[in-house]
Amino acid sequence: MPRKLKVVITMPNTGWFGKRKWLVPPYTLALLGAIVRQSGHAITLLDPNLDNLSLDQVLDFIVREEPDVVGITAMSLEYARGVHELTQAIRARGLRCKLLVGGIFATTTPQLAMGNRAADFAILGEGEARIPRILEMLAAEEDKSAFATFDGIAFWDHDDLRINPPQAQVADLDTIPLPAYDLVGLHRYSPTNHRFGNVYNARYLPYAVTTTTRGCPFHCIYCSSHAIDGRKVRQRSAENVLAEIDWLVREYGIRELVFLDDQLNYDRTRYRHILNGLIERDYDLHWKAANITAFLLDVESLDLMARSKCYQVIFPIESGNQYVLDHILRKPLKLSRIPALVNRCRELGMETAVDFVIGSPGETWEQIRDSCNFADLLDADLTSFHIATPLPHTELYDKALSGGHLPSGFAFDNQEYFGFGRGCITTDEFAPHDLHILRALEWDRINFKTAEKRERFANMTGISQEELKAWRRNTIRNLGLYFPHQEDPAAEALPDRRGVSTTAARGDDK
Repeated sequence: MPRKLKVVITMPNTGWFGKRKWLVPPYTLALLGAIVRQSGHAITLLDPNLDNLSLDQVLDFIVREEPDVVGITAMSLEYARGVHELTQAIRARGLRCKLLVGGIFATTTPQLAMGNRAADFAILGEGEARIPRILEMLAAEEDKSAFATFDGIAFWDHDDLRINPPQAQVADLDTIPLPAYDLVGLHRYSPTNHRFGNVYNARYLPYAVTTTTRGCPFHCIYCSSHAIDGRKVRQRSAENVLAEIDWLVREYGIRELVFLDDQLNYDRTRYRHILNGLIERDYDLHWKAANITAFLLDVESLDLMARSKCYQVIFPIESGNQYVLDHILRKPLKLSRIPALVNRCRELGMETAVDFVIGSPGETWEQIRDSCNFADLLDADLTSFHIATPLPHTELYDKALSGGHLPSGFAFDNQEYFGFGRGCITTDEFAPHDLHILRALEWDRINFKTAEKRERFANMTGISQEELKAWRRNTIRNLGLYFPHQEDPAAEALPDRRGVSTTAARGDDK
């Protein structure tokens, strides 16, 4: 009978190497812990962000635990260096444990994740579909040749990197256990939130985050979600989602929930079932969604959202020019629908944020200005502009590369070119510096043109008017880019809705 393993799962501290530390309930870490525990192995979770642990402190913790397996997850290329430094440090200490890396970083760029040859395996795709099996094989001490047909892993076979692309996915998301928050101490995150941002700036504490869907059927050129979760939308049932909410309220007393889904409202019937369930329960629970699919939203759903205690709606509009949406970004959104939705939110007392992406190949300067003008017209409580960033497995990257729009030093592990605030695409219409200037100035002009708008923005981001004044000054001075040596709190980064830490006018923290 295979032995039971002692497993440690951790992740890099987002504050390492001059980046901004951001602290949110570790949903992914807790899910992985639940999967390992369900498989019958001993599991310890460590979130280095919670106590702002250094690399050496994390390493000392792992050494003390004497684990058989260490898993390291990273949800973005932004933290690639942290993964590499930690895996190298573990090997330098001579630990004989098996070392796994996973998350979005490993899934989208396994060559980079395995590039330093410190890890034994990279887990690609959904860990729930692979962790139980790989732990079983490691416990049985199977030879590496047994992994040749393992779906969704990468490993070194002598000098050859074997990459088995992920195929299988979790078909029924209701079978995934509840996150093991008892292993991370969810209550310890209750006093924290993210000022200078809106997504993770919880208004009602304690709070939690969740995801109820995976996959996206649409073909927006800037998004790599299809390479992570596939194009088929898989959904937890409304009953399953409401059961998790009941558990979170009962066990942890949460008063706010942030939905991180890409497709929360994809299925209108399911979505309204969840909303009606919240209305019937009438908990002291408020909520918001990081990414409402605006082209599937209607006024009736907005009314239910308000009644179910949604207090903030974030619209990913991406462009204020219909041609750009249709033919460049390929986002199936009709701009004519948006003003009425934003206005209805205002009438219902829900705050609004709107997001735009500027600087894609083929976009003209005038079309970029159309986005600024449309944002101004909407008069949302918070407007953000992101600079188009080529991500792995996206058509945006393919177009930028084939069109010669990327700098000669561009690489996915080159932090100089990664982030939604630092441009790297150059066309006949614009250069990165042009976008930096426009973005910083328009962010300031649109968000702060009146005292009333300044008050709305400050309320959403949890800051004072004095802090806002300093933030605006630094944004203009630095063109929306973040410099980690600055100690002024107004220079802190915004948590971006795509999971990447960005600054000021959604600037970059590199």
